[in-house]
Amino acid sequence: MAGLLPGEASHHGMYEVGPYKFSQEKPEDGGRWYFSRKEIEENSPSRLDGIDLKKETYLRKSYCTFLQDLGMRLKVPQVTIATAIIFCHRFFLRQSHAKNDRRVSY
Repeated sequence: MAGLLPGEASHHGMYEVGPYKFSQEKPEDGGRWYFSRKEIEENSPSRLDGIDLKKETYLRKSYCTFLQDLGMRLKVPQVTIATAIIFCHRFFLRQSHAKNDRRVSY
């Protein structure tokens, strides 16, 4: 990929950032960042594992509240707390709540 600027995509859908290589073409919409509400509500991994929308909404609110409270106790900046919440939302776009209980440590 000589000649590419950092973060610039090649004609093969690959790009580099420092020593890391990323593909823009991933199975199952892996490269997408935006989803409609309908896509999330109907096709989330949690839904496919039998968790209904009401329960998933409760779980999402639960971890948001947990992270907000934890961040406040640790006295970290609000932007840090918000980033943690976004990371959790992004994680659960790809992973099921049924298989990733936040109260279980491994």
